[in-house]
Amino acid sequence: MEDIKSVLLSLKEQALEATKNADADFYKDYLDESAIAIVPFGIFDKNTIMQQMGSANSQFKSSRIDDTRAIVLTPESGIVTYKATYIKADQTSFEVFVTTVYAKRSGVWKGVFYQQTPILKTK
Repeated sequence: MEDIKSVLLSLKEQALEATKNADADFYKDYLDESAIAIVPFGIFDKNTIMQQMGSANSQFKSSRIDDTRAIVLTPESGIVTYKATYIKADQTSFEVFVTTVYAKRSGVWKGVFYQQTPILKTK
């Protein structure tokens, strides 16, 4: 029997690496056809996600991931959530809470829902 938490965490790492490298092709297989992403600047379907991931705007120089949690909901679904600090090439950074929902489709794990919630800086 597969270790679902390990699979989900591996998928998260692969997605972070693909985003860092603007590898839109990765998302072709990673995302379910019905995938939705909710980010501070819009709600996207799979095609729009892939376009965005291939753009220079999606790239970041480095990231710091904290408080990662993988939650198995069923043998065919799970959630990964974490806090991310992304540092862009111009050294600007932003922090978000991230949640990704995964579902097993025809025996293959797919990203079905992704959400970023900005962390507001307090003084």
